[in-house]
Amino acid sequence: MPYFFQENLAQDTFTLSPEESKHITKSLRLKEGDKICFTDGKGTLAKAVLTNVFKDTCTAEIEEREFYDSSSTKKIHLAVAPTKNPARMEWLVEKAVEVGVSKISFIICDRSERKHIDIKRLQRVAIAALKQSQGVWLPEIETLTFLQFVSAIKHLSADKFIAYCDEKEQTTAISDIKLLYKEAIFLIGPEGDFTPQEIASAKASGFLPISLGNNILRTETAALFVVCCCKGILK
Repeated sequence: MPYFFQENLAQDTFTLSPEESKHITKSLRLKEGDKICFTDGKGTLAKAVLTNVFKDTCTAEIEEREFYDSSSTKKIHLAVAPTKNPARMEWLVEKAVEVGVSKISFIICDRSERKHIDIKRLQRVAIAALKQSQGVWLPEIETLTFLQFVSAIKHLSADKFIAYCDEKEQTTAISDIKLLYKEAIFLIGPEGDFTPQEIASAKASGFLPISLGNNILRTETAALFVVCCCKGILK
């Protein structure tokens, strides 16, 4: 069944955006009476029927709603330094949403080569990934400095892990970590790695060092790797 995103599903009848309407008529070639699904990205899945189908304007009527409660589900919060190439950030957002990340924080570090992030574009990428994967929870995407981030989560009750390159330090393999809280936060640094001051600050905020293996991974690869590993641990 075709899957769409609609921010507000409170009303029973609504008009789809011109973009979605064109997709319905030109790409999917749907017609009146066809069934479609909607999510608001906040846990609601609605089954609807198309009541009017025009080139630029389609309307739908909701027949059934279902809410998926995530209160008992462990959440994965990915905190990652932005990559120099914005296409790699978009790839990461797309794949992380498909896998099921709960929140993505882009952290501006001392060694970050990119300081500006187009959040609206990344949100559009996230919505497209949510529709493709037919999920019901759209992760929050934010950007803040490293110090703002560690200050904001310092007293948060969560499992906190940081990955960085230091062959001399004893670290726990990501496959051996234990998750005790409802939220797990993974901190991944820029291509030049965290500074010693940032590592010390993260540890002071409760982050535990972890190892991602012997290979040196790109920032976006490391970030997706920890999400996939965490999903495997949760199973």
